[in-house]
Amino acid sequence: MGGGLVAAIGALTPLVFIPSADASADPAPTLPLAAVSLSAPATITRGGPVALSARLTLAGVGVPERPLQFVSRAPGSTAWQPLGQATTSTDGLATLPVSTVAAATEYGVFYTDAAGVVGSTTATQLVHVIDMKPAAPTTVAYNAPVRLAGHLLEDAQRGIAQQRVQVRFRSSATSAWSSPAWVTTDRTGVASISRRFTHTFQVGMRFLGTSDLAASPLAVATVVVKPRPATSSAGFRFPFLNPGQAESPGSWTLDQGVDMFAYGQACGAAAKLVAVGDGTVIQTGISGFGPTAPVIQMSSGPFTGRNVYYGHTGHIYVHVGERVHTGQLVAQIGCGQVGYSAAPHLEIGVGEPGGPPCCPPFHATASQMYRRLVAALH
Repeated sequence: MGGGLVAAIGALTPLVFIPSADASADPAPTLPLAAVSLSAPATITRGGPVALSARLTLAGVGVPERPLQFVSRAPGSTAWQPLGQATTSTDGLATLPVSTVAAATEYGVFYTDAAGVVGSTTATQLVHVIDMKPAAPTTVAYNAPVRLAGHLLEDAQRGIAQQRVQVRFRSSATSAWSSPAWVTTDRTGVASISRRFTHTFQVGMRFLGTSDLAASPLAVATVVVKPRPATSSAGFRFPFLNPGQAESPGSWTLDQGVDMFAYGQACGAAAKLVAVGDGTVIQTGISGFGPTAPVIQMSSGPFTGRNVYYGHTGHIYVHVGERVHTGQLVAQIGCGQVGYSAAPHLEIGVGEPGGPPCCPPFHATASQMYRRLVAALH
């Protein structure tokens, strides 16, 4: 415009434009709009925050101490929703943090002068969200092949192909994650891996992001592995309700009987014990093995006529004189120190033929029990 426009910009006062005295240059001057720009990341992690950054300028110069109005709406919607207000700094910049973004959102920002003299158009920015949806069975059979999958999605609709996804495992929510395995998403955005499992576990899957795409949330699924089917070797049942819970035979020790731990030193209701065969409970409580330790006189299996004892037990499910059957609940591994023990474990042993109710001398029968346990486990 001839003669130009002089902007009188005062702190917290309206932006006012005064035409020059040369009316012939522009008899009907039009006040220019202030310009507002908005920047935000193109993609973010679902459920994560986003910082909206805007700048108010006039003729390319940042305008300080002006309120910018931030709004938002769902993509495709025509109605804006108020989001918040921020005041520009000396260089015309204003930032508004948004704490949680759960879905794709279009953000906008505009300026309206306090006196309504000067305004701006609405600058917009569409922000997409990156998500990971796990797909895993809730319950699986012992040592069966299991397919675990994660669906990498943009805006909960479009699968993202050819991206590396990290997969980790752990035994429970309080356990440490395993070292990562890596799988690549297919053309539909699905990454899958197949494994066999003998214990209940959690699987975690996450896309770590690229220069163009934000990371996904960590998607966690819990899979319950059913106890190993009850098996027997020549009529002998492994004493753990879930045999897969027992640590490997390489960790067992032999003295009067065989000492064995459950994984993670599980005890109480998390480590239940069953009868190795049919028999009758003839005693509960053994010196050195705790006040509840049951002794069963066997009427079936390889130890028929002999006494099998369960040492270092806590709660028991049987009483003296009761008939028990193979696989029936007998006791729980005791928690803490039960008898002469430093940590929760089971010592199971078998008496000598014709011997006292309990217990055999050191190493007299322990190897016999060990062989039966290994056979029943495998």
